[in-house]
Amino acid sequence: MYIKVKDLVGENAMTLADGEAIYGRIHDPLAQGEAVELDFDGVQVFASPFFNAGIGRLLADLTSETLNARLKFEHLSDFGARVLRRVIENAKDYYTANEDQRNAIDRIVRDNAVVA
Repeated sequence: MYIKVKDLVGENAMTLADGEAIYGRIHDPLAQGEAVELDFDGVQVFASPFFNAGIGRLLADLTSETLNARLKFEHLSDFGARVLRRVIENAKDYYTANEDQRNAIDRIVRDNAVVA
């Protein structure tokens, strides 16, 4: 499966909603063993909420090895790749933590969230 990210989210891949749009398109194919290619050509701005909702969340159901084997990224800028790596590392830590640790992380995130 090939997805041109700009066609779904525009030039800015920043929000949770944008990430959820990607997640909704790629989760089931990846879980069923299909390879997915995300093409970021034309996407100029990246933020961690986008990658958290779109990619990091996949690690709740897939191993990092499976994700690495099936999910490919094209035309992702160096900055985007750095943000993505950090999100994946954080997601691996989160989803391998026990329930008490995840609850503590959730509480910290919730307590430090900035209300817009």
